[in-house]
Amino acid sequence: MIFFLVEDYSMRQFLEGILPRLGFHSFEIKHHRGKEDLISNLDKIIPSLSKRAQQIIVIIDQDKQDCVALKNEIEEKMAHCSCKHKIRIACYELEAWFLGDMAAIAKCSPRFKARSFQTKDKYRDIDNIEKPSSVIAKIVPDWKEKYASKPKFAQTIAQFVSLERQANRSHSFHVLLETLFSLSRQ
Repeated sequence: MIFFLVEDYSMRQFLEGILPRLGFHSFEIKHHRGKEDLISNLDKIIPSLSKRAQQIIVIIDQDKQDCVALKNEIEEKMAHCSCKHKIRIACYELEAWFLGDMAAIAKCSPRFKARSFQTKDKYRDIDNIEKPSSVIAKIVPDWKEKYASKPKFAQTIAQFVSLERQANRSHSFHVLLETLFSLSRQ
């Protein structure tokens, strides 16, 4: 069994949508009440969880933290993990993965004009946008009416986000996909 430990319900909703599309049928996702809740509970849950798991994947937002320092902090908490594990960081937030695939956003919101944003310099390096969730709320025309909550948007876009590397501009999403493709072949 593969266990995913994620910081919030939005990430859970997104993974529940994409994992079956990648061929995963035996997995469990445990979401937490934010980044601090996840990190502070790792050393408590890892010893027993790792006895039942084939692999544990921790997925967390970078926010404004240094990626290397964040990964090292989580590795320290995973010291007593007795199974394989990976740490994947969404730069800066999960929503960067959505912004990386503007065609998927257009499928969620037909009034969204992907082409007008895809050509702008600001959207070429998605992982460097500090508040992608705020950007989505601004550029998606019916965000407030249709998707007032992040989990609802995550659940919806998971149906449409491309699993092809060239279709998404987020490098951190590519790293997650490579990990998932590798696991699905085992």
